[in-house]
Amino acid sequence: MQPIRRRHRGFALLCLSAALLAAATLLPGAAVAEGVTPSEARRLRDEVKDMFYHAFDGYMKYAFPLDELRPLSCQGEDSLGGYALTLIDSLDTLALLGDKEKFGAAVEWVGKNVHFDINKTVSVFETNIRILGGLLSAHLIASDYATGMRIQSYDDQLLHLAADLAQRLLPAFDTPTGIPFGSVNLLYGVDENESKITSTAGGGTLTLEFGILSRLTNNTVFERVTKKSVRGIWSRRSKLNLVGAHINVFTGEWTQKDAGIGTSIDSFYEYLLKAYLLFGDEEYLYIFQEAYKAAMHYLHHDPWYVEVNMNSGATVWPLFNSLQAFWPGLQVLAGDVDPAIRTHAAFFSVWKKYGFTPEGFNLATSTVQNGQRSYPLRPELIESTYWLFKATRDYRYLDVGRDILASLQYGARCPCGYCHISDVETHKQDDHMESFFLAETVKYLWLLFDLAAGPDNIVENGPYKYIFSTEGHLLPVTPEIALEDEHCSYFGAFCNGGADHGYGASASSTKHRNGNYTQLDDIQTPSSHYSMSNVLFTPGYIKGVCPGLTHAQKFGISYSDEEDNFIEQTSESLDHHGESAIESSVQDQSSSIILISHPVASQQDEAFESESGSQDHANIVVTSDSDSDSTSRDNTVGSPGMNSEELMDDI
Repeated sequence: MQPIRRRHRGFALLCLSAALLAAATLLPGAAVAEGVTPSEARRLRDEVKDMFYHAFDGYMKYAFPLDELRPLSCQGEDSLGGYALTLIDSLDTLALLGDKEKFGAAVEWVGKNVHFDINKTVSVFETNIRILGGLLSAHLIASDYATGMRIQSYDDQLLHLAADLAQRLLPAFDTPTGIPFGSVNLLYGVDENESKITSTAGGGTLTLEFGILSRLTNNTVFERVTKKSVRGIWSRRSKLNLVGAHINVFTGEWTQKDAGIGTSIDSFYEYLLKAYLLFGDEEYLYIFQEAYKAAMHYLHHDPWYVEVNMNSGATVWPLFNSLQAFWPGLQVLAGDVDPAIRTHAAFFSVWKKYGFTPEGFNLATSTVQNGQRSYPLRPELIESTYWLFKATRDYRYLDVGRDILASLQYGARCPCGYCHISDVETHKQDDHMESFFLAETVKYLWLLFDLAAGPDNIVENGPYKYIFSTEGHLLPVTPEIALEDEHCSYFGAFCNGGADHGYGASASSTKHRNGNYTQLDDIQTPSSHYSMSNVLFTPGYIKGVCPGLTHAQKFGISYSDEEDNFIEQTSESLDHHGESAIESSVQDQSSSIILISHPVASQQDEAFESESGSQDHANIVVTSDSDSDSTSRDNTVGSPGMNSEELMDDI
């Protein structure tokens, strides 16, 4: 069987398109919308635009420059850090709507007036996804003529702000596990009495923003610390490949062992797949596949998802919580559309029952969970609706969007903006409007109807494919972001000597040039471990054909027993080749890492190899750390309902 090959790394661009096109052709009834005509879609799109400006103008008039609007009392409040949060979170929505005047004025104001040398203790997670993501997205739009939103006077002010902010977040990562504290003081670092407990989402939802910043600033430290955090979480997964909700960042012990796809965990899954799509790092793809497979096996009770004990798999909460509603959209990106359709329909049935989705809905009693009766204008259901319509062009999703829009207009609209709903049964309004309403909820609604009307925006017609962050920020798959790391080894071999010198041809790659190359033709892979259909190829790298290794070992993080057995078997080989290669890469690892590197080749050579189908060589280096725990599992690539060959097809 011929191995799956991937062309020069346009794969991140094509992966989205391939999954969506495949879904559109395979699903029955995937025709152009019937229920909502293009003219009605244009009217609904314009109504959403008016919704945005009602809330945005209310914020600018009554709350700016405070963080958020109190839409009932028409006042402002500082809820996160006191740096015009809602404005920064709204920047790329202004650009998406084509409002160049307000976008330019907002960018100019932020560049001149926002600063982060303030004595404020802030959430690392929220500051990353809302502020850092908002600054980076707006920078990438404002600095590029190809977007049509280039600001003539712009001189990278937002990028400088983003780099300064990220530097102030870095002290949070100074923990034994590499998993960051949940909060950090922007002026003084981590507070002395800061909690050592953080959420899985808090530690695993940093890779996109920090990774982009590394590529834009040529400072690899941001990407390194966030990858180490992901590894720190994944290396402590249970034998079932499940992760809990809360973890001690010093000991690595799980303090809440409930595994689910919603509260405290949700975007951990999301950023694994999106980091692969944006950066092309197959380590993230492998972890996502393993995590997704486990979630579908232990959490999925078609069409619902429950929370289980991460070690036993026993159900502990038969609960739908509103944050789960992002999952069908993620499944669309992964190419697993059929279960996404069923789950979305179930989730929307809750919305139809109450007019909104409560924070918690008890599946055992079919009632709103006590203490979780509110709807804080969350975007997740409409986000999945947009992706399912984009994949299927099924008119039912426009009907869903129309119903959601009607609920927001009649239930949440208030004098100066849109209000939280404090109780989905009484529809009582609460005097809050979080910034994500403008960053996500309105954005996905507008994109849904614009797609049906005949798209005219930078996401659909612009020069790049875009990955949406968990806050809905537009992250373009540009060569600067997706290809900058072309010659760096994956899986922890960060360009040797390049920690502060960016990406590209590295000493690490050169040093391995005369290492223990393994000719593909000479490898005899035991059929009991893998088949050639599981081999993933990229220019300059070979993965999946290391005899005697499990997939977990090859792709980075394994359990101690398995690790010790392998190291004992291969110690003579490692001694023969020396320890210099190991020492250059182990400093950033918190668990066993398999490094696969290749001598630096020119882009012309890589292009030639890609076209000619020539086979590459690999240099395999094994490092270990005795801190990893638990017992070994033999993991294989693949997920129920998600075929990695389909995901990579035509890429």
